[in-house]
Formats: sequence, C-alpha cells, structure tokens
Amino acid sequence: MHTHSNDGEAILNGVPVTALSGIYWGPLAPFEAKDAHDELLKTIEGRVGAELMTATVYDRKSGAKCGRYDVAVDASSGDGCGMYRSIMLEPSTGEIHDLATPPLWYQYKDPQDVVAKVHKFLVDMKFFENLDAFVYHVLTRVEAEAKGQVH
Repeated sequence: MHTHSNDGEAILNGVPVTALSGIYWGPLAPFEAKDAHDELLKTIEGRVGAELMTATVYDRKSGAKCGRYDVAVDASSGDGCGMYRSIMLEPSTGEIHDLATPPLWYQYKDPQDVVAKVHKFLVDMKFFENLDAFVYHVLTRVEAEAKGQVH
C-alpha cells in the first residue's frame, strides 16, 4: 500500500488518484449477471426486468484504466443503483480481489445519470483520496472471513 502525501493526494501503484475532473467513462455496455458483483445481485434480487450495465473508468491525465462502474436500472420504477468496482492483484500473494463499494440507489434519467450520481457521492465522501484505506479495509475483512473471524 502507498501512503498519502502531505497534501492529501492519494497514490495507487505510483499513479495519483484524482477526483471528479480526473476521470472519465464511456458509454455503458450491457453485461450478464454471472459477471456482476454478489452485492449488486443481492440488491436487485426480486426486481423483475432490472438491466445490468457497466462503464470502464479512465484517468483523464494518463488514460490508464482505473476501475469501472456497474449499474442496475429498473425502468418500471425509475430506480437505478450503481457501484464502483476495481479488480486488484495483491503482489505479495498473487491473489486477485474484486473490490467494490456498496450499491447506491437513486432515481435516474438514464444509466449515465446513475454513474454520475454514484461518482459524485464517492467524490464528496473523498473515496478516491482515501482509496488505500478502502483497499486495506476490504482486504483485512476478506482475510478475517477466510479465517472464520467475522460473524
């Protein structure tokens, strides 16, 4: 894990992690439930006709891929939920981790609107500036669950 610099800028794998003006994403593409994060599937359980879409997120400065937003929309209710996901390789163990924020629900105009709302929420809570702490928390919890220490 990398530590934060004195000015609060987060560094992940040597690349600064920037806020709202620092990332962009393209059009959302449909994806199948088998590729969805378990938490997204749990939150849409029982919603008939919910559509799943994903958008890859890129760093505006370098063009490097830095994660994705997965979205589920329920056109019949006008509800949409989304989550930020990133697949991470842990160099010390070679394990691959699927890191995701909890799914967040919103009323939406279109699926891009869900991405924008989830992203704004994450920026407002300084998620990207604290990405190292999030990764540490998730990996520590995964290790504890594997050892049967989380109930």
